[in-house]
Amino acid sequence: MALLELEEVRAGYGPTSVLHGISLSVQEGQVVSLLGANGAGKTTTLRTITGGVRWSGNIRFAGRSLNRMHTEDVVRCGIAHVPEGRGILTDLSVDENLKLGSYLRHDGQAVRKDYERVFEYFPVLRERRRLSASTLSGGEQQMLAIARALLMKPKLMLLDEPSLGLAPMVVRAIFEIIRTINQADGVAVLLVEQNARIALEMSSQAYVLEVGRLAVKGSSAELKGNESVRRSYLGY
Repeated sequence: MALLELEEVRAGYGPTSVLHGISLSVQEGQVVSLLGANGAGKTTTLRTITGGVRWSGNIRFAGRSLNRMHTEDVVRCGIAHVPEGRGILTDLSVDENLKLGSYLRHDGQAVRKDYERVFEYFPVLRERRRLSASTLSGGEQQMLAIARALLMKPKLMLLDEPSLGLAPMVVRAIFEIIRTINQADGVAVLLVEQNARIALEMSSQAYVLEVGRLAVKGSSAELKGNESVRRSYLGY
């Protein structure tokens, strides 16, 4: 059984339709890429899963319907969303941002262990935990956003453009940590990423959206090796 399943999902903003009946799935422990040009509906797909957009169709997580669930309930189910632009609170300290990640949890001892694990992944956050999040670089803010999501103890992380605006060296470091989180902690990942090359290297399965519809799907290796797909949809 798939961990996450979308079937014929339609969504939009007010009278504007953005998704026109898309279907996709993510297995437990799998990394799946969601690719496409700007405006294709990738971010809307993630917002739909977390209850931020009105939708119709079927969305199931761990066999449970997400229909009519509020965002907080979706998070409780085990889905953590790292939005485009990171979504950290720069008025708060690094530590206060991290505490927001574990806010819904009541397993204090396990939370403390997860804090230590987060600091192993992101040592810079330990060094700067008492500083304002506004003092962090773009790459460090992205690390903070991922760390906060990890403290929710998710089964699935939704990552929206984690490489956006970052230097190539920082991007490589962050994706290595994402790979480690996936492999060591068994956290599944649905990855929205403009850098199709790195996304396909990270994932085992990929979907390509075009104007709110599913244009191509297949294994990441197949898409990476298909020259016509790369030229038409992936831009390299």
